[in-house]
Amino acid sequence: MRAAEQSGYSLVELLIGLSVSVIVMLSALSMMTSATVTQTRLDAKTSLSLELSRLLTIMESDIRRAGLCYQCGETTEFQVGKHLILIDDTGGNNQGQCIRFAYQQTGIVPQLYAEKDDVKGFRFDADNQAVEIYENHDDTANWTCQSGYWRDISSRNIVIDNLIFEREEVSTPNDRIVTALTITLSAALKEAPHTQETLSRTLVLRNTMRQL
Repeated sequence: MRAAEQSGYSLVELLIGLSVSVIVMLSALSMMTSATVTQTRLDAKTSLSLELSRLLTIMESDIRRAGLCYQCGETTEFQVGKHLILIDDTGGNNQGQCIRFAYQQTGIVPQLYAEKDDVKGFRFDADNQAVEIYENHDDTANWTCQSGYWRDISSRNIVIDNLIFEREEVSTPNDRIVTALTITLSAALKEAPHTQETLSRTLVLRNTMRQL
């Protein structure tokens, strides 16, 4: 009897099929790797944005209270010079990297002067690339942008590239001065310097001043 004919794949066909499978697998792996890298970058960008938002919120919530004094009338004790906020220790500066301000921290009765817990401030520390808050619970003698009584409040995972405060004062028809402040904050991730972000917020201070 004649042997039954058998059919199958030739070696060439097997090699072609294997090559196609390898190409498909490599393409899928490349797409997965690209997606993973993209997601990692997005996560890093999101983490940086959240940290900058946190810092801006801390500064904004404190600065909005500048000049607050319970039942103080037209007292100027909670003004800094002729302003609600002072930039770089100079009254004439409308832009800089350090601000000082004061508000009544405790009590609901009028105060004759700003006490040690009432004086506040934020600044950019260029040497350590950080955002710092003024903190001195002993007295007000060292309440300056150049003193050593400042504490870092930024995350160790980021590097602060710049912090700019820009003040604008507008006179109203009833002889009051309204103060607006724009805060611009730039930073990068310490472990991924190419991941950078800049956020900016503009706020209007709740308190006003009498125009002199």
